[in-house]
Amino acid sequence: MRELTFVEIEHVSGAGFFSSIGAAFIGAIAGITEFGLKWAMSGGSTGGILGAGIIAGGVGLIVGAVVGLIDGALYGLINDWDTTVAWFNEIVENNLDPTAAVVTA
Repeated sequence: MRELTFVEIEHVSGAGFFSSIGAAFIGAIAGITEFGLKWAMSGGSTGGILGAGIIAGGVGLIVGAVVGLIDGALYGLINDWDTTVAWFNEIVENNLDPTAAVVTA
């Protein structure tokens, strides 16, 4: 009986399945955050008169979050754990950095 390699152990144990599901979950969270914020800012910047910017910003936030959920989950399923976690970390570091440049349209 021979020893299994790391890749063989991963395939036998089903770890690839749980890695993909975890990556899809993390990707969905990252997508909701990134797309929701970007779409809300772009919708709110359309502004206009009579406070239409707040309505456009709210619609952009909701629609962007839904699109981000789907896109982020697909990104996680396709690119797996390592790439998705790197993307998530980049988004969080950018959002929490007070010295980051302002996003403009």
